[in-house]
Formats: sequence, C-alpha cells, structure tokens
Amino acid sequence: MKRLSLIAAGLLAFGIASGRAEADQTTVEVIPPGAPEPAPPTAGVPAGPQTAPAGTPAIPSGADVNVNPPTTGRVLVPAPRLDVTAPPRMINNNTAAIYGAVQEPGIPPLRPAQRTVPVPGPVPAAEPVPYHGTMHDTEHAWVGRLGSGFTVGGGYEDFTSSTMRSQTGGGGSWNARGVVGTRQYIGVEGAYVGAAHSVDALGVNSSALLVSNGLEGNVRLNLPILMRRAQLLEPFGFVGLGWQHYQVTNTRVNTSDMASHDDVMTVPLGGGIAYTIGRFLADARFTYRPTYYSDLLRQGGSLSNWGVGGQVGVAF
Repeated sequence: MKRLSLIAAGLLAFGIASGRAEADQTTVEVIPPGAPEPAPPTAGVPAGPQTAPAGTPAIPSGADVNVNPPTTGRVLVPAPRLDVTAPPRMINNNTAAIYGAVQEPGIPPLRPAQRTVPVPGPVPAAEPVPYHGTMHDTEHAWVGRLGSGFTVGGGYEDFTSSTMRSQTGGGGSWNARGVVGTRQYIGVEGAYVGAAHSVDALGVNSSALLVSNGLEGNVRLNLPILMRRAQLLEPFGFVGLGWQHYQVTNTRVNTSDMASHDDVMTVPLGGGIAYTIGRFLADARFTYRPTYYSDLLRQGGSLSNWGVGGQVGVAF
C-alpha cells in the first residue's frame, strides 16, 4: 500500500513539474527513490541540474525533483515585425474604367533632350557703355528702314562752253534737296537748284547777273556702309532729268548778243559721298549738267555746266 502511495505521489509530482516546464519552458528531472544524488557543480563549470532529494521540504511527497533544470537548446525568438507598404496603384485608362476612378490629364513624358536641366553659370558683369549722345531710333518707321533726309547747301558752278565763259564768270550755286533710300542700294531724290553768274558783255550794265532757277529729279545708286555708333558712310552716283530757267538781271538795257531769258532741259549726273550719324546728314558731290534747247546766245552756244558742292541736313 505504501508503494502505491509513492507511485501516485511521483505521478502527481511529475504532472505538476511537466505543467511548470511547459509554462516556464524548463525541464524537470525526476530522480527515482534510492538513486545517488548528483555531485555539486565544480567552480568555473556550468552548473548541471540540481535536484531535491525525496523527503525534503521542497518535495513533501519524497520524490527527487530537479529545481534548476537546464535550458533547452531551442530558444523561441519573436520574429521581427516588418512594415510592408502596399505598392501604389497605377491608375490608367483600364483601371479607371474598372474602379470608376477619374483620371486627371498627366504631364507628357520629357524627351531625352528635355531631361537635361542646364545649370546657370556665373553672369558676367556688364561692361560700361560709353555715352555718345542721344541715338534716335527710326527703325520702326518705313522711312527709317529706307533711310531718308533733307539737306540744303551750296557750291561753285561754271559753264563748259568757251563762248559762255568769255561773256560770263564762274558763280555760286545753291540747292535744297530731299532724298529717300539712303539705306538701300537704290534711292531717289528731288531738288531745287539755282546759280548766279556775273555777265561781262557789251550792252548790259556792269552789275548784270545771269541767274538760273530750276527743278530736277535723280535716281541714286548707293553703296551703304554701316559703321560703329550707328554711322553710315555711303558713296553714291546719280542721273536724272531737270529744267532750268535763265534770266539776265540787274540791267536796264540789254543790247548784247545775250537774250534776256531762256528755258532749257538738263540731264544732271554725277557722284559723291554721304555721311550720317544719328539725325545728322551731310554729303559732298560733283555734278555735270548737259543742257538742251538752249537759245540764250543769239549766235548759238551751250549752257552745259559743272559744279561742286556740299549739303548738310537732317536724316529720318
């Protein structure tokens, strides 16, 4: 009967130890009665299982129980928690139709040439611009694109016929001239021209003058040369057609071989050079004027003449 009690107490202790081992993840070693006690652990050596002998206060039933069971080799380590983010859902025309989403218009993809973003470099310091006076911008107007101007001037003029030179002297000339097309290869100009020559002939007063007034129009061939500071240097040539009226003045009686007045046709031709800066315009020219239908001298003679002169004015 006593043996059955011991067996029942051992089974009960084994059940209790097994429950604690499962709860504490420890191992319970049961030493049967009469077995020798294990030697205590040596210093420096890991301790082995420690047992309680039967009949001790720890085990009142008299069963030997290992109160310091060794830990098992299998250790349960909680798995690390991974934060998994769902991939973004790409909404295209198909998914928009399936889920009823609204697809906003996207930005078109950049071409390879557009993907390079230029890096701005250092901005160079602006150089000081020297002041050269006020420059008038006329490029917005059609006259500015063509180039135009108005000039007045004068010069010296004389006849080419020896008969006229024998009865007259060289004289001064004047003119007022408008020109269009100074910035083009072809331009036109119109002018009022006049001149006065002294008369040295029998039958007129010593203060008599041969005065001419006329109009002429020319076609100009230009060679515009643009320079710094909006300067324009322009060699040119011209040819045209004109009319001049000659009249003897400052005499009461004219008994000479020279008529009192005459009208002639002229064909002015020549060349010169013009200079423009801003609004300032100047030119110098040589002109030769053959004349036709001349009746000023009763014995006959040509009124063809040549002249040199200069003009200054304003450019547009």
